[in-house]
Amino acid sequence: MTLGKNYNHLRSDIDQLLIKRLEISKFPATLIDAIKYIFINKGKKVRAILLAESCALFDVEYTKILNVALALECVHSYSLIHDDLPAMDDDDYRRGELTLHKKYDEATAILAGDALISLAFELISGDEALSAGSRLQLINNLAVYSGGNGMVGGQILDLGLKPAEASIESIREMQQMKTGDLFCFAFTAGPIIAGYGSDDQDKLFEFGKLFGLVFQISDDLIDVESTLAEAGKYVNKDQNMDKATYVDHYGIKKAKKLMLSYIEESKVVLEKYGSKAQPLIGLCESLSSRKS
Repeated sequence: MTLGKNYNHLRSDIDQLLIKRLEISKFPATLIDAIKYIFINKGKKVRAILLAESCALFDVEYTKILNVALALECVHSYSLIHDDLPAMDDDDYRRGELTLHKKYDEATAILAGDALISLAFELISGDEALSAGSRLQLINNLAVYSGGNGMVGGQILDLGLKPAEASIESIREMQQMKTGDLFCFAFTAGPIIAGYGSDDQDKLFEFGKLFGLVFQISDDLIDVESTLAEAGKYVNKDQNMDKATYVDHYGIKKAKKLMLSYIEESKVVLEKYGSKAQPLIGLCESLSSRKS
């Protein structure tokens, strides 16, 4: 099963699930309003789509993994909220609209992010449709890939890594942790939920690493080639903030060539799955032409 044109259904289902969770929660009204503002009908929900397609590769329908998909998007949304704060990237716009701390205030933005982290683990731990073993592994993976050993660690490295002193190895490590690890969670969730072993999990993890590299290079290219209207956020931020990127290290032409080589590597990784892997490969290929 592939989702095909049902990505909008997936996005809508995730939004509706969050709305239902907020309705039965005891969250203060201001917190609910802030979370709805930053989440509902916002973003492409790429990570949820990748998770759903990974599950489809192992014949698990997306309607059965909505709690995990929402959990992943909660963690991603929290990371964007905090990343936009003045102490981090200091962005006024996200997806063409005011960032959360600009719409409300910094304290509300921080606490909304904190609430989304906790909700993510609540969603997975309480999903009785999944086996206890799957839930435990997913919770552990999400904690590792989003914490100091993953996304948060990568963000710290990003703050301190300057182009003049950065090697390509240090840039790759930083970007794998900051961006790639959550993709690896999405892709490995498929075989975990379906009950497949380490060989399939390793294959999907490797694909996730390559997907993350392609995604990050395309993101770096957007920053130097796109506009505020296209990207939905300020561009040329990396250069203005003296950040180390693939584009800064290699230049635009070589970075694009490297991105295409990673796409070809990703196809090889998924060869054993034949045509069933085409949706995942297609999503990876589409990154080379994205504008936002």
